[in-house]
Amino acid sequence: MLRLSPRRLPFHDLLAIQPIRWLLLSRFCVDLYFYSTTIVRFQQERGLDFTAMFLMESLLSLGIWLADVPTSVWADRFGYRRIILLGRVCQLVGMLIFIFAYGFWPFALSNVLAGVAIACSIGCESALLYASLPTSLREKRGNAAFTLFRLATTAGSFIGLLCGSFIGAISPTLAVVLSLPPLLFSLLAGWRIHEPPKSLAPRTHSETTRPPALKETIGIALATIRRQPRLAGLSIFSSAAFALLNAIFWYNQPYFTRAGIPVALFGPAMALAMACQFLALLRLQSIQRYIGIRWLLWLSCFLPALAFIALALTSHPLVSILLVVCIVAFSAWQAPLVEYQLNKSIPDRSRATTLSGLGLIGSLIGIVLNPIIGALGDHGLIVTGLGLGCSLLLTGLLIPLILPGTRNVNN
Repeated sequence: MLRLSPRRLPFHDLLAIQPIRWLLLSRFCVDLYFYSTTIVRFQQERGLDFTAMFLMESLLSLGIWLADVPTSVWADRFGYRRIILLGRVCQLVGMLIFIFAYGFWPFALSNVLAGVAIACSIGCESALLYASLPTSLREKRGNAAFTLFRLATTAGSFIGLLCGSFIGAISPTLAVVLSLPPLLFSLLAGWRIHEPPKSLAPRTHSETTRPPALKETIGIALATIRRQPRLAGLSIFSSAAFALLNAIFWYNQPYFTRAGIPVALFGPAMALAMACQFLALLRLQSIQRYIGIRWLLWLSCFLPALAFIALALTSHPLVSILLVVCIVAFSAWQAPLVEYQLNKSIPDRSRATTLSGLGLIGSLIGIVLNPIIGALGDHGLIVTGLGLGCSLLLTGLLIPLILPGTRNVNN
């Protein structure tokens, strides 16, 4: 009889590392929210149109842009865990404002706070994840660690989507309110993280006895970006692709409505998409061994682009669901691949600051793109699908420039 021991579990070696385990739980809770399938209805009832909704995404990016570098400099000096906890608190406050928001400005404030929360997490979580790996495992298991992190996000989203539309069909506001407790649990899980000492990475004696000075930290980050301009290209590519692909979490709702799908089925349909994303992530390592990172990134743009274009031209319920599933599932390959490529090229002493500097460069793309994406929605679903699909195809053309000749699983 086959017994399932802990060592037979996937990623058992990574889950045995205390900070990684609690970081994954905290991230899972952050992404366990119930309102994504009815957020359009919720915001329309509170006075927003599509242009205003995606302008909120630009304000969120602006919040990231303003807070990214300061929070990451503090993280490199005082520890990643403290800044992650600060982000969780900002997210809780922003959610409280979001619940009671009516009209443009309260939603704007909520999204700026959400941007600050993301800024506290965006570099710190990946930096903490990478720093928690023993140096002997970083090259061998780095990609797997970031894949596992993405799986935690996908699992949280899956559960939220599966339940969310049933709650949202009763009341969109109730779906938002019930998303508060998971945020509180994410704060408690983050509190349990034992951050590894900076001496995990090879350092000189003088480096381990003092935190880097502010000027030194920023100088190392700028020098890293200047020496490796492809890192900025990776950040620009990732931000542009994310803005375009993330639009499906708003536009799935009008596309499903056009296809005649009941609101109560929005959540199960999107949960199916997240389940397929989960499977795509589980197969990421084995597929990468055969076709390499460049082809994987290209497919993560090309396949969703075709699905967006087809979605613009169909109103069949089953076909619409399958096309949305395609967009969500294949887009999942980007984040772990890009994050590992960035982290392995950045020195430990300025990791969070460098990641945030790159995030600043990329977030400018999001600030510009999101109002355009929102304006597409106000011009109809055909224009939206064609516009997003063609834009993704153009974004995919950046891949040979930012990853020239990359094929090996560890490169």
